[in-house]
Amino acid sequence: MTARLQEGQFFMLPVERGQYAIGLIARVPRRGGVLLGYFFGPRRTTPPMDQWLNALHPNQAAFVCRFKDAALFRGEWKLLCTLPTFDRAQWPMPAFHRFDGSVTHVPGSTAVTDWRVEYADDNLIVPKSEAPAEAQDLKLTEDIAYDAQLLAREVGQRVVEAAPSADDANWR
Repeated sequence: MTARLQEGQFFMLPVERGQYAIGLIARVPRRGGVLLGYFFGPRRTTPPMDQWLNALHPNQAAFVCRFKDAALFRGEWKLLCTLPTFDRAQWPMPAFHRFDGSVTHVPGSTAVTDWRVEYADDNLIVPKSEAPAEAQDLKLTEDIAYDAQLLAREVGQRVVEAAPSADDANWR
């Protein structure tokens, strides 16, 4: 078991054999086993320098999502430095999109199958609010807590789309 995880802590997420993306833990609720993370490219073969990590900004993230913390606790993902000036306000909690396969009837509106879902900073399991999704909400990240395999696949794809080559010096 690793040390207690901290908000602002970076880690390396394996996305392909011998290649990694960088993750930043943006929320660590007291309970639940689900964290909020920001994920960055390019794919790397070695850990970046702390100065590079400390210069990252939220708008540079290739992906932001809720994810299960088991791989971090098992030590499968390498922990790196912690951002010395981490501020929750600078790394916001996004809204998410959930498709409900059944049709839900909301009084006073038409049938709803898509939802805009928001979570509180300290509870990433139970939504604090759900509302029928508007057109722009359909582009939000899917409302699931990614497990290690699914997260690696999704982050890997998004990082490759943003920067096709590994260790790209021109990343964003």
